Amino acid sequence: MASPAGEAKLSSSSSSDGSGSLSNTAAEGTSTNGVQPLPKGAMAIPSLAYHPPPSDNQYSARPPTPPATPSQRLLDPDPSHVQFASYPQAAQEKTAPLIEEEEEFPRGWVPPPLRGWYAITLIVVLICLAVALELALHFTNKNNGWKTHGDETNVTGFMHYVYTLPPVIVAAVIVALWTWTDIEIKKMQPYVDLVRGDAPPEKSLLLDYTRTNNFVVWTAAARNRHWVVTAASVMVLVTLLFQPLASALLTVKNTWTTLPDVTLNTISTVGLNQNPEFQDLTIFLTASGYASASVSYDLVQPPFIWESYTVTPFEIPTDLATNGTVVANTTAIQSNTNCIATPVTMTQVTLSDGTIGWNNSISSNGCDLEWSVDHTAENLFGTSTVDCGDPSTPPQFQPVVFWFFTYVPSAASSATLCNASILLWDAEVTLDLASGNLTNVDVLKPFNAETSPFASLSGNLTGAPLKGRAYNGINFTLTPPNNDKFVVARMNATQLTMPAAVFQAAVQSSQGLEGSFSADLFVNWSNDVYSTYLTLIAKAVYFLPNSEPITLQVKTFTLRLWFSPTAVHILAVLFLLLALSASVIHIFHRHERQGLNLLHQPGTIASAVSIGAETGMGQLLAQQRNTEEIHQALRDRKFRIDPYSMRIIMNDEEGYEKVGSPMDKRRSVFASMQGGRRSSRRFSRAPGSPGLPKSPRTPQSASGAV
Repeated sequence: MASPAGEAKLSSSSSSDGSGSLSNTAAEGTSTNGVQPLPKGAMAIPSLAYHPPPSDNQYSARPPTPPATPSQRLLDPDPSHVQFASYPQAAQEKTAPLIEEEEEFPRGWVPPPLRGWYAITLIVVLICLAVALELALHFTNKNNGWKTHGDETNVTGFMHYVYTLPPVIVAAVIVALWTWTDIEIKKMQPYVDLVRGDAPPEKSLLLDYTRTNNFVVWTAAARNRHWVVTAASVMVLVTLLFQPLASALLTVKNTWTTLPDVTLNTISTVGLNQNPEFQDLTIFLTASGYASASVSYDLVQPPFIWESYTVTPFEIPTDLATNGTVVANTTAIQSNTNCIATPVTMTQVTLSDGTIGWNNSISSNGCDLEWSVDHTAENLFGTSTVDCGDPSTPPQFQPVVFWFFTYVPSAASSATLCNASILLWDAEVTLDLASGNLTNVDVLKPFNAETSPFASLSGNLTGAPLKGRAYNGINFTLTPPNNDKFVVARMNATQLTMPAAVFQAAVQSSQGLEGSFSADLFVNWSNDVYSTYLTLIAKAVYFLPNSEPITLQVKTFTLRLWFSPTAVHILAVLFLLLALSASVIHIFHRHERQGLNLLHQPGTIASAVSIGAETGMGQLLAQQRNTEEIHQALRDRKFRIDPYSMRIIMNDEEGYEKVGSPMDKRRSVFASMQGGRRSSRRFSRAPGSPGLPKSPRTPQSASGAV
């Protein structure tokens, strides 16, 4: 079309009349504008004529301009007049400098693992997993493990896999996600080098990190100074530790656990038990026999007795556990012997039968006792109560003397004075579930008949008739009908059994009998045997059958689920290390590929053909059939990729230097992470002129341009 300011027309020396015939002035032998006439019968060739633009109402002269399109003449109503487009030229356009405009890159394809949402999600998940592991370990230790179900000890059972597989699955997912990221980084590295420009074939067309073993690929990347690939490959090797550590993360082990409190009943509580066995002294004779047997056979203490303490017996919760301990707050009676060694005064006498004997006597704290021995045996012993100046004290509450005499190697005597007593305590006791024996008694406070638990029957023990006193278990006031010969025989047997047990303890000691006399060690053996005897008496005499609720705390070994501290700490550190490394790798890789705009997903044969089929590189490689020929053909060449068309250009191809690499003007690492305007290419135009056409170029338009 013609511009308003003027027009350029295509004119001919020939004209057409209404009948369509041509008249040629040249044929008539005349010339126009100095053009020589044509031979007769020849057709005139159309020529360009310039018409200057008019002044005021005439068009101004303009230089001819190219047609708007190659087929513009077909659209002209008069084929003999070809219309050309022309544009006005303002005065300021003649001297105005060119200005640069930018055309933004098209948004290229980026693999999902290299996109921002993927990277941020993976990093956040890794940090959360590391924190979760440490918190889980903290609460595991705080809660003494976690309750388990099923047969956890069976390594082939279902519950074993329920506990061990989930961490392994999570670790496998993390490994897979990072491996995907690593593979995409390796696949994109040749394109990153191409977009930088001047890439040798070893770092671009011939580069393939995905076919190298992960254990050595990082060395090849380091030699090529591809640090992002190197770091990503090293982290792949680090992730190989995730699954072994995850499999060792959870373990089921026997754990000392406190079960919920359970309430059972007592068997008996504190109170004076004067049953028939007490009246006929059977329980005293039995206790002395046990005390004697414990010396010879090293018997353990009976249930609910520990050292000098006898505690309230109660039901044992064997239905909850068979191996563990029970802790209970109950009443304990402490039996004290208060035994002391007493010097013996020995006097040799001649007996009525003419034999030599010895009179022995002791005096201690107002307690006096005399006894005589003959020479009927080499070793003699006995026991007796002693009057300490209070005739009102019944013999069953008087102090007891254990005396011993020997003629080997020479006459020697020893005496131990014991004054039995009891103390009542509120105590915390610990009992072994397997054996039913006490393992510890921890005294809390003195027993109070009014405020202490299990004190409902304690009146006759703390008050009349006992008044807190302890039976000595050696001498008794026998009254009818409990004074028959059998009862007296039991009392005599008890009085003989007790010193016999002490004498046996001295014989079995490391010092032996002679050393026990010389070092006066009988006080030790007397204290041990008498203490055992008194605690046995306390269990039978100072407790009455009575059922009252008692709260028990059961501690036992149970299978609990634990986090391994070593595995947790190592795995948490590795998760944080991967999160930090992933952050740095993604930042630097985003910076490196900021000028790369893949128009489609590479990797397929179709993609390879699209990129290089119609290029000099494609023609160069078209006839190569093996690896050596390919390497030879590409040797000493450099390559670039056009970020707008994704065509690979060699250094000797036309347009190689014109392919402006956006990497030449790359933004900084941190600027590239801020998003915003994408990289763009620049072009020049005069001020006020229209921008570049947006319609795609066609082969026809390209061939028609002049």
